[in-house]
Amino acid sequence: MFLNMDIYEYWYNRFYSKIKEGKPLLGTWITISHPETVEILSNMGFDWFVFDMEHAPLTIKDIEIMLMALKGSDVIPIIRVPWNDPVYIKRALDLGVAGVLVPWVNSKNEAMEAVRAVRYPPEGIRGVGPRRCVMYGLWDSVEYFNKWNKKCILIVQVETKEAYKNLEDILSVDGINGIFVGPSDLSASLGMYGKIDSPKFIEILKYIVSKALKYDKVAGIMTKTPEFAAKAINMGYNFISLSHDTKFLILGAKVFIEKTKSLAGL
Repeated sequence: MFLNMDIYEYWYNRFYSKIKEGKPLLGTWITISHPETVEILSNMGFDWFVFDMEHAPLTIKDIEIMLMALKGSDVIPIIRVPWNDPVYIKRALDLGVAGVLVPWVNSKNEAMEAVRAVRYPPEGIRGVGPRRCVMYGLWDSVEYFNKWNKKCILIVQVETKEAYKNLEDILSVDGINGIFVGPSDLSASLGMYGKIDSPKFIEILKYIVSKALKYDKVAGIMTKTPEFAAKAINMGYNFISLSHDTKFLILGAKVFIEKTKSLAGL
């Protein structure tokens, strides 16, 4: 894997190459604060990881160390920041990731604010103080500055009734690479929590992906089961989160214990 500035172009091209071939990008959420989790899962065939700072107890310091476990891997690292805030976004990007996932984007103006936060001047307001993203000064910071605005990945979350209403306005914003649906939050906001498999909610998900593809944006979604993941792919979603690290730990332990008891007649 690249040990120079070419890594950002590689991640960007890898992000789009499968999608252009009509294949979905399969990834997962990283929530456990340990590099071994990252290293193990990076050998399982995932295309991308989202390091979650919104709901998981991960700090900037945690993620900096965890990212080091991806050396030699082709997994695309993305950070979900806690909020649509330029300070959170700036600090996340300075760690040297491919981009950010921004939660709770409900309007065109908020989408535009996210674009400005990820981009350097004059197109944006990201502060110029690169650290790990230029390997602590071993890489050319001017080259990074000049290339970044065209190679950053920005995905915004559609997870409220307001965002759903303003979907096309959000999708029309230049600089947004894609949208990501949080079914739990969206269903709760629409008064349908716990009913993500209902025909009405499925129609809402189909509407969202159709609009994303209309605007040539990546369409992402969180899935908790293989069945729902397959359903989302068949709808047209192409940035699929296959649950999260804690779910894999729970499922693995559960299957091992239950099978052992069954085979031993316990």
